[in-house]
Amino acid sequence: MSTQQSTREQNVFRVLWSTYIRNALIPIIFIELALIAAYLATNYIIRDENIATMQRSAQESLLETARIESDVISSQLKGVAEMADLFAAMISQAYDTPYNPSDEEKARYTLSDNGVWHTRADTQGAAMFYSSITQVREAERRKAWQLVQVDPLMKQLVKSSSLVTQAYMNTHDSMNRIYPPFDVLEQYPFDLNVRDYNFYYEADAEHNPERKVAWTDVYIDPAGQGWMASAIAPIYRRNTDFLEGVAGLDIRVSEIIRQVLALNLPWDSYALLVDSSGTILAMPEAAEQDWQLQELTEHDYATAIKQDTFKPEAFNLFKRTDSQLLAEGINAANDGVVALDLAGEPKLAAWSLIPGADWHLLVVADQARLYADANALKARVDQIAIGMILGLLAFYVLFMLYLYRKSLQVSLRLSQPMRGLRRMIGAIGQGRYRPEPVATDIAELNSVSDGLLEMGKTIEHSRSELDEANRRLARLNQLLEARVEERTRELRQTNVDLQHEREELNRLITELKATQAQLVQSEKMASVGVLATGVAHEINNPLAFVSANVTILNDYVPSLMRLYERAVELVPEPDARHLSEVERQEHYADITDNISDLLADSIEGVRRIQHITESLLEFSHSGDTAWQDCDLNHCVETTLVICRYEYKYKAQIETDLDAELPLIQAVPAQLNQVIMALIVNAAQAIQHEGVIRITTCQSDDDVILEVCDTGMGITPENLSHIFEPFFTTKQPGEGTGLGLAVAYGIINAHEGRIEVESALGEGSCFRVILPKINDSRDSA
Repeated sequence: MSTQQSTREQNVFRVLWSTYIRNALIPIIFIELALIAAYLATNYIIRDENIATMQRSAQESLLETARIESDVISSQLKGVAEMADLFAAMISQAYDTPYNPSDEEKARYTLSDNGVWHTRADTQGAAMFYSSITQVREAERRKAWQLVQVDPLMKQLVKSSSLVTQAYMNTHDSMNRIYPPFDVLEQYPFDLNVRDYNFYYEADAEHNPERKVAWTDVYIDPAGQGWMASAIAPIYRRNTDFLEGVAGLDIRVSEIIRQVLALNLPWDSYALLVDSSGTILAMPEAAEQDWQLQELTEHDYATAIKQDTFKPEAFNLFKRTDSQLLAEGINAANDGVVALDLAGEPKLAAWSLIPGADWHLLVVADQARLYADANALKARVDQIAIGMILGLLAFYVLFMLYLYRKSLQVSLRLSQPMRGLRRMIGAIGQGRYRPEPVATDIAELNSVSDGLLEMGKTIEHSRSELDEANRRLARLNQLLEARVEERTRELRQTNVDLQHEREELNRLITELKATQAQLVQSEKMASVGVLATGVAHEINNPLAFVSANVTILNDYVPSLMRLYERAVELVPEPDARHLSEVERQEHYADITDNISDLLADSIEGVRRIQHITESLLEFSHSGDTAWQDCDLNHCVETTLVICRYEYKYKAQIETDLDAELPLIQAVPAQLNQVIMALIVNAAQAIQHEGVIRITTCQSDDDVILEVCDTGMGITPENLSHIFEPFFTTKQPGEGTGLGLAVAYGIINAHEGRIEVESALGEGSCFRVILPKINDSRDSA
């Protein structure tokens, strides 16, 4: 009997199960964990309740601090608002109080070259500026002088308050009076319109129906005074609803900012002043690290803008990603507390609304300092829990040492055969498919050893078959790659040949269409020219003697009339009565009244026919391709005469021709052809009645012709095809589709371009742009 058969086999489950059962590991662990969990749960519940109470108390204290400090600022702003209300009342009273200014006061005012009536910069007293948009007459001057009465009040308001930096008033007709004075011409634009500014329209009836003092948003003063805000009050004339103007007091927010920065707050917290739009106005040095900002109040405005160091989004709580919870809280309630994470540190922020200006005072404290007592309690409870856990760990360390010795004995029974199995697997992996088997008393490992032997035999057989298949596959791959490469070369060469043939065919088709369009239109215009020339000459011949005869007749008829009147005077009385009867029967009086008008109408008709034939002869020279100085306005006028029949019954012509339009180098007959195509297209686009507007103008380098109509417009899908030869949207037989294509070619030959804009149902506008100096013509 072999060694394997004589050894008594045992499975792994029985060995491990008997070991852990004897040591009773699982019951002890469950009992200990249950006792510790019960103790810790009780302590943590009590601890959390105490900590929550202490945290709520700290949050309420933080919020109360914010409320107290915001009330201080609110009282200051309320005082400024009351002064603004008094200022507006005194201005209203000044309007009702007669005032005769001194000669010295009148001498302070002067009129600038651009129409501004203002005070001189080198005089004492409040500055005054009357915008050039108002014509200053005696009534305006009297109104300005009446307001001199409030100058002492303006001076006193500025001097009596550390917050107020300027006192001013603005009237509805753009008069500004301000103290302290400065050079108003340098500060204000000459055409200042006060109604366009928020410090005026925020006080009108629409924005301020209660007629109370209102505060503007905070802004950075370009003059270098830092953050500024204005308290504005409406000024109404007595017993009227007409807003005469607004009175305003500008405050330097830096005074309030200094108060905020100087606050000594508990828990090493700090305060921020935030305006109604969410912008941080005041930030102490302690806050810069938290918010990753550099405080701006002491910086020069122009330098900050130039160096691009002023980033308003970074100073706006409503736009920063790390303050969104705070922004939502401010928008939802006038005061409150919210937790934040700033620069990786947990913070608590409490805010309180400052009424009137709608600012917020924000107090930020470190959670660790604010919750110091609560955290200390938490630490003590945690220390007790950690002590118990450490004691339990010490017990289990000793217990595990004991189990280690027991487990070592079991592992020795497993490790030796496992190393033998690993040796077998390594040998199979190296190609030795029949390794030495492992001898063990564990049935499962013994079965694995037998399985590895069978697997080695199977792999050895499969490997030999796989090698033969790989050799056959390699031969097939080589043959296939050769065939694919040959076929790829053939297809690539075929594609190259087909691409060349397609490009050449497209080019020939395009050239053929363009040539056909030019030939058809040229033949058409040549035929029209020959016909027009013949008709014009045929009309001119009889028109010449008709014109001469009518002119002579216009001279003869008055002579005959005078001769007849002298002859009537020589007729005896009986014959004269008979002659009068004949005159009545022949309507002699009507003839003498109308004959001069008839002759004048005949002469005017002959003149119009001559003008038409001259325009027809000029337009008929379409075959003349000589470049010459060309007047674009004359081309428009000539073409309008020729194609008058196309538009006379459906469209009204409106022209706006630039009288100073320069001559350009062009072929006039070809430009006439382009203009006629655009006018005819415009007339055909108008179904019933409409307007065709023809405009000429010039830019620095070009002359421009625009032909716009109020017709049906062009659909977007057709707009990109209108200059293609033979493209037309008309019914068969109504158009050839060559007019715009030929026009496009003519303008290209003149080194110009045609642009078109169209809206369906509203009309189209064609714009022809021609260079004042033609490069190709000059080089020729």
